Amino acid sequence: MADINKGYALVLLAGVAWGSIGVFVQRLLDLGLNPLEVSWLRGAVSLVGLIPFTLKKEGGWPRLMPDDVKLMAAFGLVNGALYNILYFTAVSRLGVTTAVILLYTAPAFAAVFARLALREPLTPGKIAAVALSLGGCFLVVKGYDLAALHLNLKGVLAGLGAGVTYGLYGIFGKKAQARHSAWTTVFYCTLFGTLFLTLIRPPLRVFTRAAEAAFWANTLLLGFWGSLVPWVAYTLGVGQVEAGRAAVVASVEPVVGTALAVAFLGERLDLPQAAGMALVLAAVILVQLPAGSCRGGPSFLPGSKKLGENRRYL
Repeated sequence: MADINKGYALVLLAGVAWGSIGVFVQRLLDLGLNPLEVSWLRGAVSLVGLIPFTLKKEGGWPRLMPDDVKLMAAFGLVNGALYNILYFTAVSRLGVTTAVILLYTAPAFAAVFARLALREPLTPGKIAAVALSLGGCFLVVKGYDLAALHLNLKGVLAGLGAGVTYGLYGIFGKKAQARHSAWTTVFYCTLFGTLFLTLIRPPLRVFTRAAEAAFWANTLLLGFWGSLVPWVAYTLGVGQVEAGRAAVVASVEPVVGTALAVAFLGERLDLPQAAGMALVLAAVILVQLPAGSCRGGPSFLPGSKKLGENRRYL
């Protein structure tokens, strides 16, 4: 029982830490950085932290076969680079509250992708989760207000794009972890993602902020507290509790993200948006439930006993 309680505490810690990402991102954006630069900082700092963990867990530098290099490069491009760019763009245009809810369309997208790419069954529960998620997003982005929707269209598309790339993690993760451990998988995803971000926009301008205390404080918090700590905590936590139950506990993330945005960034949530948030959270929980029993879990979670059941890489 003590191990189970510790497992839930670790998973809860991961959800709270992930939920705080938006606040650090917004503060870095307020300092004049753009989403590409913030994405690079997150990848670079978390990569520095991952290196010693990976070397210890793998007993040295993990090696890849040529085919694995292609897979990990694609993984890093989609989930290490594009995901961060899209999510942080949504934060910059919509604010943390709306961006984090749009991100949480990912479980619904993951269910659809798993059906198309992995031939996993699309159960009535998953279909209902997709419907709830789409309906919730319609309310969160104020789809009923055409003027507001048109004004924020780029941000909305970025937020949905973040959900799509987030949802694709299960597809890449299943293929990668068929031959490699979770530590190797997350390390190379982060490594290639950071390399792609460096090629897209060399981060020279980032270092012009190096003298500012606020820059370093939010950068380190984003990279370590918002990335490395929750990934390690979640990986350890799901080793002690059922993956499906862990996923529901970790779904505290958007609630924490919204609460912090309201408390520290002065954001507000209208009543229809709050109802939309509730629908998206309901979809998140529903898509985690296995059909007909309490066994197993979706292909969206990391650390599950089934290969490729991954939730998030950082």
